[in-house]
Amino acid sequence: MKIGITTFGCDSGKSGIGRYLIELLNELANLKTEHTFEILVYNSEKEIFIPQNSGFKALTFPESIRSPLVNNIWHQIFPPLIAARRNFDVLFLPAGNRRLVFRAPCPVVATVHDFSSLHVPQKYDKARIFYIKKVLPMLMRQMTSIITVSESSKRDIVEYARVPDEKTTIIHHGVDHRRFFPGNRDKAALRLAEKFKIEKPFIFYISRIEHPGKNHIRLIQAFEILKREKHIPHDLILAGSDWDRASEVHQCADNSDFKSAIRFAGHISTDDLPDFYRCSDVFAFPSLYEGFGMPILEAMACGAPTACSDVSSLPEVAGEAAVLFNPMEPSSIADSLYKIISNHELRSNLVQSGIKRAVGMTWKKSAERTLEVLLKTKYLWKMKR
Repeated sequence: MKIGITTFGCDSGKSGIGRYLIELLNELANLKTEHTFEILVYNSEKEIFIPQNSGFKALTFPESIRSPLVNNIWHQIFPPLIAARRNFDVLFLPAGNRRLVFRAPCPVVATVHDFSSLHVPQKYDKARIFYIKKVLPMLMRQMTSIITVSESSKRDIVEYARVPDEKTTIIHHGVDHRRFFPGNRDKAALRLAEKFKIEKPFIFYISRIEHPGKNHIRLIQAFEILKREKHIPHDLILAGSDWDRASEVHQCADNSDFKSAIRFAGHISTDDLPDFYRCSDVFAFPSLYEGFGMPILEAMACGAPTACSDVSSLPEVAGEAAVLFNPMEPSSIADSLYKIISNHELRSNLVQSGIKRAVGMTWKKSAERTLEVLLKTKYLWKMKR
C-alpha cells in the first residue's frame, strides 16, 4: 500500500501536533512493513519529520505556501492532485484540526486532535474562529475516517462537527520510554545547573507560551500566592516558544513581585527536556483545554509528581496519578501545588503511580493502531466502490 502523509500545520515539530507526527513517523519506520510512505513536507523541514534511513520518499515544497491562508487554499488543490499522480492508496492528514481537503481520488484519514476553540473564548481572531467553527466541521464530514486522541475530543467531533461515531477512532498518544524515564535525579540536576544555571527547586510547566488557552497567567498568580503565603523557595520555570499573545504572559511575569523567580526557558530540546521533568518538584499543567496533554505522560514517565487541570481530556490522561485542580482559580492551582510540595508521602505515591500509568502508553502501539485504521479505511473504500 502506498500512503501519502502531509506535514503541514505541524509547526515545524515544535508543538504537540508536531511532536505527535515526529513520533508517529519514527515508529512507522521502525515497523518495517511492506508499505511505502511518501511525505509531503517543506524542503526546510525534511530532517525534522523524515526519519533517517527510513526509506520514506520526500515530496518537497517551498516556503511560499507556508502562510495559513495560502496553505489552506493550496490544500484544496494540490494534495488531491498529488494523490492522483502518485497513485496513493490512502492520504493521511495528521493535523486534521488545521488542514483538511474537500475531495480526493483516494480515501482520506485525518487526525483531529481537539476543538479547543469551542472551549477557550478569545483563543483566536475572528477569521480563524470562522474557519474552525464553520469550515472545518464541514470538511471533517468529508473524511473517510477520523482518528482522534481522547474521549473528550471524540465527543466534540461527533456532537459539534456531526461526524458519525462509527467513522471516528480513538488512538491515545504514547511516550518514548527510551528518552522519558526516571533516570538519576542528582545527575540531571547537575546537568541543569551546568547548562541552564538552575540551582533552586522549581515548579515546571512546558507548553507554547499562548494566552489565554495555556493559562500561564493564572499559574503565575498561583505561584505568587505560594511565594507570599507559604514562602516556598522555588522558582517557576515556563518552557516553550512564544505564540499568540505571549507578550501578555511576559508582561504578567514582569509585573510580578516575584519576577526574579519566574524564568522563561524558551524552546527546550527533547534531549534536555527529561532532565527538567526529573528535577521538578512539581510538574504543573494548567491548560484550559487539551485534546490529550502529551507532557503529562512524559512528566509521569520521568517520575515527576504532577498536578493538572480537571477539564477536557486531562483527567482521562492523568487518571489517579495526578492531583487535579480548577484551572480558572489561582487559589485552587496553588492549593494543589502546595499539597505536593509539602507532603512527602503524596509526592512518593504520585511518582510511583505516574510511572506505572505511563508504562503502558507507547508510540509503537499508537503507530500500529494508526496503520490498522489506514488499512481498514482503504479496504472499506474499495468495498463501497
